[in-house]
Formats: sequence, structure tokens, C-alpha cells
Amino acid sequence: MSVRIVRTADRKLLPHMRAPRIPALLSLPSSGWPAAACAATAAVLTLSACSGGSTDAEADAEARATPAERPAPAFTGVRHELPTGAALDNDPDLYEHVAQTGCEATADGWKAEGSAENTGTEARTFVVLVLFTDPQGRSVDSASASVTVGPGETGDWIAERDFDAPAGTLCVVRAVNQAK
Repeated sequence: MSVRIVRTADRKLLPHMRAPRIPALLSLPSSGWPAAACAATAAVLTLSACSGGSTDAEADAEARATPAERPAPAFTGVRHELPTGAALDNDPDLYEHVAQTGCEATADGWKAEGSAENTGTEARTFVVLVLFTDPQGRSVDSASASVTVGPGETGDWIAERDFDAPAGTLCVVRAVNQAK
């Protein structure tokens, strides 16, 4: 199949596909109803061979590429009341200086731990809010931790909560701000 460029009225160049040539039909009867039927059948067969219909392999590949709809598993834990309002305020400048280094089960719940680095010239008290989630990211409970860090120093924090944690619990640092 050849492609040529066609200039439109507004001078844009557009590709134009030229249809493939259909070979002349060989030794068909030249008159009457049988001739027309043979010619029509030959034309339909020739065009259907060029239609580009999908093969079984193409259909299988397309089915694999389309993700199957799978609903998230039902929540099986207990959702506790989560912080609201000012507790969710986040200071992006402070958030950049806090790192979470651990997330693990405790005897009665779950804990997250990390560090906070003070690059300022005065002592700072970082308040870190951690959300504990199920494997699908649904919040289950929360904990906060405060750590005062001197100028140019790094301090460690631990945020822990006693609760019945679902299997696969994760820890997410949700907000970091400075104690007032």
C-alpha cells in the first residue's frame, strides 16, 4: 500500500492512503446473471482477504492487555478515628527533612520510626503524623510523634499505636509540622 502526501485547501500536508490494486479476475463468464454473481463473489473474497481482521493471537494479546476488573478485597479490620483539622497541616519545607526508616508490628499494635534533620539555626520541634493502612492504602489508625532537634543535628522519632492491625499493615508519613 503506497502513501502519498496531499496538500489541503489550507495548505496542510496530510498523508493519503492509496488503495491496493485488485488483480483482474481471470476467465469469468462475460455476460448474464452467472457472470455478475461470480464477479461479486470474487470481489468480496478479494476484499475480505485485505480487511485486516484480527487473528486469534491478536485477540488474545488484546485481552491480556486490558486489565481485568478486580474489586479491592473487603476491609476486615477496625477503622479508628483519624485526626482532622490542624493535625493534618503539612509544612512541605519540614516534610523534606523527615525520613521514615522503619514500619513494623509491636506486641499490641504497630509502629513507624524515622529521623528528622534540622538544617536551621535554631532548635525545632518536629511533629510527625503517621497513618497505618491496610495493603490497599485504606487508613486504619494513626499515631504522632514529636522530636526536638538542635540546629545542624538529627533526631529520631517513633510513632506507635496499640490496635488490632490487619495483615499487611503499612506506615505512611501523612504530615510534618512544627510544634507551636
